[in-house]
Parts: sequence; structure tokens; C-alpha cells
Amino acid sequence: MAFSFILDLWNKWNIRGFVLLSLLLQVILILFAPLRKKTASRPIIFLLWLAYLMADSVAAFAVGLISHNQGNSCTHVAEVDGAIQAFWASFLLLHLGGPDTITAFSLEDSSLWRRHLLSLIFQVGAAIYVFVRIFPSNKSLVIPTILVFLAGFIKIAERTLALYLSSFSKLRESMLLDNEPRMPVDLSQLLEELNIGRDECESNEGEAKLSDRIVVNHAYSFFQIFRIFIADLIYTKEQRKMSIDYFCKVSAVDALRVISVELNFIYEELHTKVLTIRHKRSYILRIIALTSIVMALGLFNHLKKYQLRKLDVKITHILLFGGIIIDGIALFNIVFSDWTVAKIKYNTTGSSKLDSFLNKLVSTTDYVRKPRYATCEAKSNTNVIYEVLGLIFRRWSESIYACNLFSEALKESSRKICKCNQFWGITVFKNIRNFLFQMGDKIICCGKGSMIAKAKYVSKNPLMKDLWIFIYKHVKLQLDKPTWIKQGTVEWEMDRGKAIIHKIIIRLHIATEICYNKEKRSMSCTTTLNRALVDQREFSKILSDYMLYLLLNQPNLMADLAMVVFAQKVFAKTLLELQDCIGDATTDLNGLCEKLYGGGQDRMPPGGRSTSELNDPLKSLLSEGLSMAHELEMEEDKWKTISDRWLELLLYVATAISGERHVQVLSKGGEFVTFVWLLTAHLGSFFKPE
Repeated sequence: MAFSFILDLWNKWNIRGFVLLSLLLQVILILFAPLRKKTASRPIIFLLWLAYLMADSVAAFAVGLISHNQGNSCTHVAEVDGAIQAFWASFLLLHLGGPDTITAFSLEDSSLWRRHLLSLIFQVGAAIYVFVRIFPSNKSLVIPTILVFLAGFIKIAERTLALYLSSFSKLRESMLLDNEPRMPVDLSQLLEELNIGRDECESNEGEAKLSDRIVVNHAYSFFQIFRIFIADLIYTKEQRKMSIDYFCKVSAVDALRVISVELNFIYEELHTKVLTIRHKRSYILRIIALTSIVMALGLFNHLKKYQLRKLDVKITHILLFGGIIIDGIALFNIVFSDWTVAKIKYNTTGSSKLDSFLNKLVSTTDYVRKPRYATCEAKSNTNVIYEVLGLIFRRWSESIYACNLFSEALKESSRKICKCNQFWGITVFKNIRNFLFQMGDKIICCGKGSMIAKAKYVSKNPLMKDLWIFIYKHVKLQLDKPTWIKQGTVEWEMDRGKAIIHKIIIRLHIATEICYNKEKRSMSCTTTLNRALVDQREFSKILSDYMLYLLLNQPNLMADLAMVVFAQKVFAKTLLELQDCIGDATTDLNGLCEKLYGGGQDRMPPGGRSTSELNDPLKSLLSEGLSMAHELEMEEDKWKTISDRWLELLLYVATAISGERHVQVLSKGGEFVTFVWLLTAHLGSFFKPE
């Protein structure tokens, strides 16, 4: 009885259900695929990945169901009119073309464009087979079906071409053919648009002076040159000087905005249809596709539908209106995209009527695009207020993730540095969201390895404006040093290879954490000097936790720089050594740090390890970190020393990671180190010697 009911339900809804599910997945992707730039949340990334895979699979399966039903005399088939089935098959081809907002989920997807092309050829063949079997006996929907099939074929061709053009090998080939690109506009024009002098800019690093349209225009100009870095190519000395001149004029906040838009151009070039839809021929094809769907809707409405089921008529209307709405959203995204803003000619003498119209249209969003900042308090000192970019105004996640060795030992999340001021409703929503995401994390993480693979307890801090200004000023101070990335106060010992970088990070992380937690939680900020000291202390803590996060939780990103497996093993051994120091009386982070520091650098941890064991490179980092903490405590300006060391480490790591690995994380919210990488490139860390 139950089996019969399930079979009847399947027979009624198999094709209908999969066709509607296919449309739903298209709507989800066009609306939510851009969220990949704004979050690194594993549940969200997982759900988008699932929707991305299901979109093709569901559409292909539905085409297979329809083709299987043709000529099948069995009673266990869907009772759907043959002409409607053919009509729906053309919509499924439209769905296989995919939305504009995502063509490749990862860089590897683009490299498999041949396999994708072969799959689409089979799907088109299956749809044509359906047409051949149905139309000789039922011609009621021939013209609407052909119109939608034409639109679907255009979308499929767009997607395949986009995958081909965005494949890494093709991009690198195109860059090698033009390895010395020129700026689309004159440097003097860019500097003139800044409309500020060098001295004024230096005293207002935290002020956003440029309108969003100018930021996008300038970012596109630099994108023409700096896109070569994703293929690990380099620019000329003239291009280096040009970039340095510009970024020495612009404020730190505007520099961050320009870099954010540049990365957006890179992301869309790699993961969307932008390479195929930004041409005049593409615009014409888009108009043809949209017109075809609208005409199909008109013809279907004038059709005598008395022989069709009302349910099938409603589903067909949903498909038609859904296709029009999706194309409408795509058109809206094109008009108001950064690419359109960058192409508009703003000067009245050289601009066309279309440019003038687009300029007025885009200018209506200037107020909405203007960045707005929220305030947050430093948890260690409520008298210290920092500014962070509002959530809805972020182009990327603009978060700095944190992993802490001591928090891992105590089995708690790394403490957040800042507490943002939010409305009650937002807080409640975040609590519900975090609960659901944590449940998703537990489901996703089932069956994965132990802590040695990744740190369990990870938190994140918003990117504070003052932290970016702090890094920006530090990079600018190094301009006159030709090897500034490789030299500094940190003893790199790079002659021993990349196996050493993890020891430097973990050792300095231990010293920073002990120094940070041993001080009083309240610090006076009555003078400029003390505020600078507070900033150095807080920023050192943030960078310390972030660098450890990169080492442990971003193995693909750090693969060029560190022996990640060995680094994770060293971390696990150091963690076990630290856990030996935790007694019954040590229940909090401050107590643990006080206990370690108060015991002295020569104190043997509980468990009685011998000197030979501590000399083992897998077990001596805690002792080395304690020794470094004692040395730093003796320095008069310890937080400047610590912050400088972390800045040098951050800059070294940012420039040592390959461009390809940097852009791989753009589809997962981006990493802060990628912003630093592009900043160092703009300020001259890479150039072609003459």
C-alpha cells in the first residue's frame, strides 16, 4: 500500500519536481553565489557547493527522464503531455547554461572545460532526441520550444567559453602574449582625480576621500597590469614607479578600497561569465535570448491550452517567468557592475549619449556605495574604540581569523579582540545563525582527522581600520629598502629552507601571548603615546593569532612557504607540552601565562622531561618561546618590537605565497594576507630589473 502510494507520487512528480528544483537551484545560485566573496563560513560554502553541483546534475537527470519517457509504453511514467515535455527540456538546457554569477566553483573546474563541453553536447543531443520523437506527432509548442532552445544554446555557449577563457593555462597564455600591459589611462589623470596633496593625504590616512566611481575606475586601471601576478609574472620598473607614485598619494582607506575592487575584478574573471558577456556581440546575444523567452511566453499564453493539465500550465508559467526574472537580475547586475562603471567615459567631450545615461544611472547608487564604519571596543580596554567597515558595505569578508595555542590547550576559542556595537535584533539573529552554523560544522567535520590536521578552536575579528593604516604605513616606510621583504629584526634563518618558518611563527606566538596576558587588562589612553602603545599591543595579538591560523588552517595557501605537515606535527607536540603545564588550579588563560612566566625560562614542565628531550626540535619551542618572552619583557619598547616582528613575518609570508594560491581563496571570502600581498605589489615588492 505504502509502496504503491510512493510509486504514484513519483510517477506524478518525477519530471515536474526535477524541473522546478532545477529552476530553484538557478535562483539560489544567481542570488547567493556572490556571498562566496563575503564569507569563509564552511556551512555557507558547503551549501553553495552543493547547489552548484546539484544544478547541473538535476538538469541533466531531468533531461534524461524526459528522453527516457519517449516511446515508453509502460504505465509507470509521468502523465505529462509530450509537447510540454519537449518545452521543459529546452528550459533545462537554459538551466545548464548556468547563471552569470558562477561558472566555476574553483580554479580546477575551469581547467576541466573540455569535460564540461562533452557533457553539454550529450545533453543537447538528448534534448534534440526528445524534439525528434515528439514534434512529428504534436506540433502545438514547436515555435516556443525552438525559441527557448535558442536561448538555452546561447547560455550554454557562454558558459563553455567562459570556462575556457578563465582556465589558468589560458589566462597565463594571454598574459605572456602581452606581458607588459599599459595603463588604460594616464597616470597624471589618476593623480589629478585624487585631488589631494601628499601632505594632506598623510595626515588623513583614515579618511575615504574618493567617490566609489573613481575608486572603481582606478582599480580597473591597475587591474590591467596587476592581474599578471595571479600567474606569478612581474612588472617593469616603470610600472613599479607609476604604482608607487599613486599609492603614496592616496590615503590608506582609499588604498584598501582600490585593492578590494581589484580583487573583485580578479575573482569575477576567474569564477563568473564576465569574460564572455562584456562584449558587444554578447550584448546582442543576450538581447536575443531574453527576447526569445518573452516571445515564447507570449505564444504560450495565446495557445489553446484546454488539452493541457492546469498543473502543467502553472509549472510552465513558473519556468517562463523564472527565466525572465533570472535574465532581468543578470541585466541589473551587468548595468550596475564594477565593469560597467569602469568602462563609462566621465569626461563630457569624449563621452557618448550611452555613457552619459549610464553615468547618471550609476550615480544614483553613489550614496548607497559610500563606505560606512561601525565602532567596536577593545575587550582588554573598553576605553579604546576602533572602527570597522559595516557588514553590508564589505566587498569581502574583511575578517582576520584567529587560532591560539594556549586556547587550544584550554579547549576554548581564541578570544575576540573587539566587541562590535550592534542592535539587539542583529545580535539575536547572529546567535541563531551561529547555532545553526555550529551544528553544520559538526556534521561536516564528522569523520575528519584530529587536531593535528587543523586547529579546532577558531574565532575571527573584523578588520579594523587602524590595523590596516598601521600596516600601510609600515609598508610605505620600507620603500627605500630594495630587499625590505627579506630583511628586518627577525632572524629568518632562511638558509635552512622552508622548514624553519613554522618555528619562527610558533615561537613568537608563544612569547606574544605570554606578554599580552601578563599585563593588566586596563591600560590608560590619556596620551597619544599610550594609545599608540595600546594599538601595538592589540595589533600584535591579532597578527599573532592570524599567522598561527594561516599555518594550521590554510595548508594549501602555505604550501609554498612551509612544510605544513611537519608544522602541524610540531604544533601538536608543543600543544601536548603546554597541556602538561596545566594543573587543576590553572583554569584560565591569564593564569596559565602567569604560571609559565613566573616559573622562569628554565623551569621544567610537569612530566620531568630531560634536557635532551627539550633540545629535540619537536619539543623545545615552548621553552624557546618562554625565553623570548623574558627577553622581550626586558626591552623598553617591547610592543613596538613585537609588532614590527609580526609585520615583517606577515609581509614575508604574503610575498612568498604564489599568486595562484592567493587567488584560490578569493572564492571563500578571501584572506587578509591576500590584501597585504597586493598592497606590497603596488608599493614595489615585485619588479623586472633592467
